[in-house]
Amino acid sequence: MKSFLGVAVLLGAAGMFASNKAEALDTWIGSWDYVLQHDQEGRPSAAFARLRGDDEALLWLTCARYPTDGKAQKAVSLSATVSQKSYLGRSPSRGRSTVYWFDDGSPELSYWVYRERAGQIASAEQVTRILEKMTDAQSLVIELSNYRYETLRSQFQFNPLDTKRVAERFRQDCRAIAGPANADSPSIR
Repeated sequence: MKSFLGVAVLLGAAGMFASNKAEALDTWIGSWDYVLQHDQEGRPSAAFARLRGDDEALLWLTCARYPTDGKAQKAVSLSATVSQKSYLGRSPSRGRSTVYWFDDGSPELSYWVYRERAGQIASAEQVTRILEKMTDAQSLVIELSNYRYETLRSQFQFNPLDTKRVAERFRQDCRAIAGPANADSPSIR
């Protein structure tokens, strides 16, 4: 369910960028696009950061609040997603092994959930780690694999000042989205 929600949030974010920008309340922070969505009461409900990579690849960071089982309590979802023009297929719910690395560092392996043209990490702890590493990096390479397990490389270049500003704003907005009950969660640092 959480991975499905993440993909739905990603598609919603993509729709906001593609539709009327005046309603989307988007901002540019250097090389990053940034959107903060509000609910009907005017409270922040979702934050989306997007960076363009090589060959039409996009890196998305998403923090969104959603209802859980009809209760008044809301849950917060964090995700990092890479979308590209090549078809990746679908992965099992556990995900598909994906390798990524920052600058010339050691490759890291994690399981990303694949849907059509996007691969996504929906673990708040992993997203937080990636966000922390991004603030000190110049580049990120992610090797997604298609349904035939052929490697498809996506590369992103960071402007360190822009990335630090986006990371700080994203963390701040995510704490506001989480609200007082969830603001002390270690995944929203």
